[in-house]
Order: sequence, then structure tokens, then C-alpha cells
Amino acid sequence: MTEDRKFRFYIDAYSPSDIPMAKLAQYMADFAELLGKEHAVHFVHLEEGSTTIVSRVEREDVPKVTNRLLEIRHGTAPKELLKLVAEIDNRLANDNAVGRILEEKGDGRAELVAFPGRERPKPASYGPFSQDGHLDGVLISIGGKDETVPVRLQNGSMIYTNCDTTRPLARELGRHLFEPIRIFGVGRWKREASGEWTLVRFRISRFEVLDKSTLRDAVTTLRTIPGSGWNDIEDPLAELRNIRGKDELN
Repeated sequence: MTEDRKFRFYIDAYSPSDIPMAKLAQYMADFAELLGKEHAVHFVHLEEGSTTIVSRVEREDVPKVTNRLLEIRHGTAPKELLKLVAEIDNRLANDNAVGRILEEKGDGRAELVAFPGRERPKPASYGPFSQDGHLDGVLISIGGKDETVPVRLQNGSMIYTNCDTTRPLARELGRHLFEPIRIFGVGRWKREASGEWTLVRFRISRFEVLDKSTLRDAVTTLRTIPGSGWNDIEDPLAELRNIRGKDELN
């Protein structure tokens, strides 16, 4: 007959005496959710050495819990459960730890799930690469003593600080301070391990001033065009919003 069985969650980053209580509580909650069968899973104690959370599963649910952990191991568990596994592994990596789920069998212990944590392969960064392109934003700063003049653009919460140009072009740009512009040139980009792209440098070769007209201005202009049909549209602003894919007027 199947008996109650112990399952262990081994975490090598802390000892029971120095792991923060809130962090321990989070790992215990993760462990309980991994095992499932919440009414049949019970906390036993923490083992000394590295932090090891010991639980006891009632005998009727031992096969179900074991099968659940094996599905995780083989990648066949439900998506929600595999998402939890990924979250636990990220937490372990952030704590510079690795983890294991162990099942007690007789006098031995079998590893059912391994969390590589800090030992998982690190995503590589790439670049930098040079590419022709353009950036849009409001010109918020221009100036400097050198032949290469630094330029800064703001686009919403994003501020492009690594842009520069020649003195002659800087003089032309200076006439459009705090106006929306589009700069053209060669950008030097780097892809970080996180997948985000970082602008290393953008060398400006030319620019153009962007139209500051509102949707209402656009409607007025369209209605002056003979045969455009805009005079027949009951709500031209709503129609323009649909075309632009925006929910608000400028």
C-alpha cells in the first residue's frame, strides 16, 4: 500500500537561518502550487544546510503528485504550470541559485524536476550594427564645442541622447528647437541579451520638420478639395481616427 511520501524543494542560495522570510514564503507558495492537491500537501520542516523545504503528501495523492511533477519534467504539463516553472527558475536565477524537486523513495531520493537558475545559458548580446534609418521626436537640446555637435530628441518617454551632426547642419537644426522633427542618418545599434535594442550612436545627415497640424486641420484641408467626398461624411473626425488607428485627437 502506498504510504505518505516526502517531497523536497532544494534551494542552494540560502541557509534556513539567513533566507528572508518573505522570500521563503514565496518559494513555499511556489512549491505548494507545483505539487497541487493543496488539501493533501503539508509542510514538515526546513532542513539545515542549503534551504530545503520538506513537504508530506498524503498517500492517496502521491501517484497524482508524482505524475504531475513528471509531466513538468517532460514538458507535457499544462501551459499555466509550465509558466509557473519558468517564473520559479527566473526567481532562482535572480537569487543566484539553482533548485531541485526531490521525491523520497525508500532510503533514497529521486530528482523529479531541476531548475537551472543561475546555471542556465545566458542570452547573447549582438552588435553593434550600423544601419541607415530615421528617428522622430521633439528637438530638446543641441550644442557643444566640438566639430561634432550632440543632439537630443524626445519621443514620449524615450529620449535619444547619442545623436550628433556637423556644425552647419546643427545651425539649421537650431531653428527648430522644441519642434517635432525627423532626423535621417546612420544608426549604430546593439541588441542586448534581454532582446532590447540600444542606440549606441546616430550620425545625422539631414532632417525634416514634421507637420504639427491636428486632425481638425486635416479635415478642413480635405474638405477644400473638390470631389474628395469628405463634405458628405457625417463624422469626419471619427473617420480619420479609424484611418489613423488612434482613439484620441491631437
